[in-house]
Amino acid sequence: MGRKSKPGGPGGDDGPESSAPAPSMGMANGLAGMMAANPMLAGNPFLMAAMMNNPLLAAGRPQGGTAAQSEPPISTMIDPDVQELCDYFHIEERHARRLSDIMKNRQKTFVEDMERLYDVLERANSPAGLLVVKMREMEEGTFVGKVKADKELAALSKKHRLDDQAESKLADILARYDEERRREYLVEIERHLEVSSRPSAMAMMLLRKLGEGQPLGRPGPPAPGSYIDKQQREQRGGSDRGSGGDRGGGRDRDRSRDRRGGDRDRDRDRRGDRDRDKDRDRDRDRDGSRRGGGE
Repeated sequence: MGRKSKPGGPGGDDGPESSAPAPSMGMANGLAGMMAANPMLAGNPFLMAAMMNNPLLAAGRPQGGTAAQSEPPISTMIDPDVQELCDYFHIEERHARRLSDIMKNRQKTFVEDMERLYDVLERANSPAGLLVVKMREMEEGTFVGKVKADKELAALSKKHRLDDQAESKLADILARYDEERRREYLVEIERHLEVSSRPSAMAMMLLRKLGEGQPLGRPGPPAPGSYIDKQQREQRGGSDRGSGGDRGGGRDRDRSRDRRGGDRDRDRDRRGDRDRDKDRDRDRDRDGSRRGGGE
């Protein structure tokens, strides 16, 4: 007996079966299926070896006996802040997912955007419908987040006691203009607020012209209770006190007239008394004359 050579080596005693490479687990399963479908393949080892060495068949079999790894699924988590907003306004989940996807691309203005959404949705009759509009503005690049009032506007707001809504609206609109135009508008706005007894309402009335870039026009006369009206009354403080003295003098004159009227009444009463006394005297004289004539 000669020495057994290695499988596949020259002069080996093994048959063709020994020269074929050992099939992997995945390949063995594939061949088993093919042999089950075609029993003639099992009786032809040469054909089976040729099929195993076919590069086209090798490309289709799994490597390392493991299945191909699928791509990791895309995260469907909704941002917690977005979820909180949608829960607060009872927004549907599909809108919440869309908003969460949009906000992923607005991380630099995330806080301002969310504050603006809370602000506008709070006053909306249909928060869900308005949110759809605002999401479309975000996608188009026209949405502006909440803008904080600068020092000049904050001072103006404090001077005229503007409410939060009026201050916020003015800040949003003025932020659209450059520094020079914004300062010009602040001067015009203050002139209108100074003559109004309801500055916050006046500010809201000016928003349309501000948004359209129109001049605000000349302010009207100072309304009672307005800032200018109060300033004018303070400046007239001395004259008001003087006029108050006149009013007091008028009351004194009224009392004097009352006293004079009372004196006239008393004089009339005295004259009436004297007249009655004279009438009585005449009556007595007549009675005496009659009695004297009768005697």
